[in-house]
Amino acid sequence: MRQTNALMIAGLMAIFAGSGCARTEYIEVSPQCTPPSQPALPVIDAGELWDALGDAEYRQLERYVNGLWGYADEQAALLDVVCGE
Repeated sequence: MRQTNALMIAGLMAIFAGSGCARTEYIEVSPQCTPPSQPALPVIDAGELWDALGDAEYRQLERYVNGLWGYADEQAALLDVVCGE
C-alpha cells in the first residue's frame, strides 16, 4: 500500500511540474477608478405617492430607496479609498 501511495505522489508531482504549476507569475492588477455616472432620477411628489401607496407600502419603498442610496454612498467611499482620490 505504501509503494502505491509513493508512486501516486510521484506521478502527481511529475504532472504538476510538467504543467507549470511550480512557477509563480505576478500580474499587476489596477482597479478601474472611473465611477459610473449617476442617472437622473425622476421628480416624484411624495404626497401623491403616499396617497397612491398608503402608509405601509410607502414606508417600505422609502426604506428600500434609502438602502440603495446608502449602498451607492458606500461604493463611492470605497472607490475614494482604493483610488486614492
